[in-house]
Amino acid sequence: MTTRVQPSGVTAQRGGSPATAVQSAEPCFTLVWRWPCPPTMAGLVAVVGSSGPPAELDGEDSTSWADQVLAQDDRGSVVWARTAAQAERYGRATLERPGVRAVSLAPAAADPPRIGAALQVASYLARVRSGGLAPARPCLTSPDRPPATPDDLVRIPHLVTVRAADEAGTDAVVWELTTRREARRWLGMPLPDLEFVEAHLPDLLALRGAARTGQLPATAAVQRLAGLLHGRPLPLSIQLVYRHLDLFRVLLGGRGEQT
Repeated sequence: MTTRVQPSGVTAQRGGSPATAVQSAEPCFTLVWRWPCPPTMAGLVAVVGSSGPPAELDGEDSTSWADQVLAQDDRGSVVWARTAAQAERYGRATLERPGVRAVSLAPAAADPPRIGAALQVASYLARVRSGGLAPARPCLTSPDRPPATPDDLVRIPHLVTVRAADEAGTDAVVWELTTRREARRWLGMPLPDLEFVEAHLPDLLALRGAARTGQLPATAAVQRLAGLLHGRPLPLSIQLVYRHLDLFRVLLGGRGEQT
């Protein structure tokens, strides 16, 4: 993951001066896979921190539950494990295993670089939510929309910037699976209409790209959005969408008054 300063110009009202929402230290997640390709069957990939000598209990170490160790050094391991019928439930259970730092589901035949980016997002979310303190509670992500949400789980479609090699950044969705209680704690309020948000993800990605590049139209609703974005470290986050869903209903519905 890299960071960059990204000025986001927002077209102001006619006759006014341009409004710019400066995006400081925008995280950019790299579409890269540096390890042996995982099996093409459904599974998950996890980062497991080094825990020193193998635990004496049952003679097992912190990665004995995994089906394949993809990489390992003195800092820890990257492992792959096959998931059962309910990958979402297995992924959440994996978060409770000793030493696990981040987990991403790896759907069957998913592109490994996209899995790698989702794993980066999981690490980033855990670090941000812990305030940089260790140990951070790990997060579960997925490059694709998880089809099921058992056990009161909810899907959070994080809007992120990804890039491949030296290409320009593009906007994408990385999904997080968490409990409704944890989601409310993260958001600081009850969850809004999740189905509406999921149905409009392509529009939100387009809106996010326009905000990053200063291509938003001049409407009254956009001016409200410019005020929300000004000085924020992210061009447009799903947290901002959730907290101001009434505004985004107007923006996505194209009902913003032209100015």
